[in-house]
Amino acid sequence: MAEERHQRMVDGKAPPPPPPSVPPQSELPHYSYAWALYVLAGLAALAMAFAILQLHYTYGQASHRIIKILIGLTIFIVAFFKPYVALHAWVIAMPLGDYLPVTGIPGVNGPNLILMMLVASWVFPRILRHKKLFIKTRISWPLAVFIAALYFSLGRAWAFPPAGGGYPAIGLLKALWNSVLGLLVYYVVVNTVVNRGQVKNLVVSLGLGCIFSALITVRQFIFFPAHRRVIGTLGDVNDTGAYFAMCALMFAGLFIAFGGISLVKRLTLYLATALATLGTFLPKSRGAIVAFVCGFAVLTFQTSRKAFVFFLVVLALSPIWAPSFVKDRMAETRVDTLEAQMYGDPTDRLDPSAAVRLKIWGIVLSEFKHQPIWGMGYATIPFLTLDKIGRSFSAHSLYVATIGEAGLIGIAALAWLLVSCVRSGFDLSREATDRMGRGLALGFLGGTAALLVANAFGQRFLHMSIAGTYFFVAGLVDRYIYFERSDTALAGAKES
Repeated sequence: MAEERHQRMVDGKAPPPPPPSVPPQSELPHYSYAWALYVLAGLAALAMAFAILQLHYTYGQASHRIIKILIGLTIFIVAFFKPYVALHAWVIAMPLGDYLPVTGIPGVNGPNLILMMLVASWVFPRILRHKKLFIKTRISWPLAVFIAALYFSLGRAWAFPPAGGGYPAIGLLKALWNSVLGLLVYYVVVNTVVNRGQVKNLVVSLGLGCIFSALITVRQFIFFPAHRRVIGTLGDVNDTGAYFAMCALMFAGLFIAFGGISLVKRLTLYLATALATLGTFLPKSRGAIVAFVCGFAVLTFQTSRKAFVFFLVVLALSPIWAPSFVKDRMAETRVDTLEAQMYGDPTDRLDPSAAVRLKIWGIVLSEFKHQPIWGMGYATIPFLTLDKIGRSFSAHSLYVATIGEAGLIGIAALAWLLVSCVRSGFDLSREATDRMGRGLALGFLGGTAALLVANAFGQRFLHMSIAGTYFFVAGLVDRYIYFERSDTALAGAKES
């Protein structure tokens, strides 16, 4: 061997490097703790069996209730090992709002349970296998900062209650948690969806959820008295209108992607678009109608300049073709006396007059001058208006509420998040290499525009059903960007 190396050096050839020293397989370290998952599953099964025995023999629970619990546990286990199933369940359940079953356990509801399944199926297997939990996206950090700002605002009001006292911190903590649920689903989606096919199927499930909600809303419109405004499945006329306006534009943007999906899925999304558009107008929410018009303007402008001009012409002729109930609602400036009597406090269900709204905004902005950095605290504006004008009002604007309750910290976090969402939509529209990606980007931008406008007239952003749907789609957008960039990097590596 030494003579051969010497001969190579004489011939002007460098000797080959020695082979790496590889220890035997038995000496290699092992870091997988997958076995712990089976141990935990066995312990959980024993605990559940003991709990069911206690329910039957100690607490006398009926057999049918125990069977329902077992069915629920089976669904939970399936969703844990098949998180893709839970993703479909989440996006279908989101718009159904008050129609979802309750558990009877304080703070635990249908969306809570679904989210727990999603988080568990995402986090635990990755920890046990030493896999990375998060991928880097444009929205992830701004969203985390915004959630932190919300809880900081709640803590600030808890520590320093508003004038008059009586701040229900525990109740508002539960309400804030339900709102944050809709935001947290983004992290699950963006870190668990594995391919483009799943994105297409999840978009169809989004359409199914919208169809179920719209059918219930249409039924209410048909069977409710003519003078009543339908509240839909979200429990509020304005929230329902904002949800449908956002979804209608998201589905309309996906029209350019329909060539890549099956006929049945295509028909599902066509139906969802039509019903969501109808659902935008049935609650007679002026904010939702204006949001839909502005979002559709963005959609047509991004698609074609000719389509944008045609849209402007149709909009200009709307006094001729628009239904009478829409024209009457857009012309209203004050709450109808009969509606106020039916719904009780008109601030719960209906918009106050424009004059009252401007007065509320003036009071909030005046108070903001005294506490500009961190604001008055989460959900303190009703206490402020009660102290100033003798009646509780909400801010009727996400942006005014944020700057008044969370100050410059909160409004900066919100602005960062909203700008990041818009930039993600534009990133995907530039980088998409297929029709699904371009349609998803276009629909997301249209839905974002509608949501931005709707929140100028109300506080729709933190409604669990709206936020849960919007950030579900935001997760799909950022995940699709990840697919596109991964494919580009792989293609570049092959070429080099």
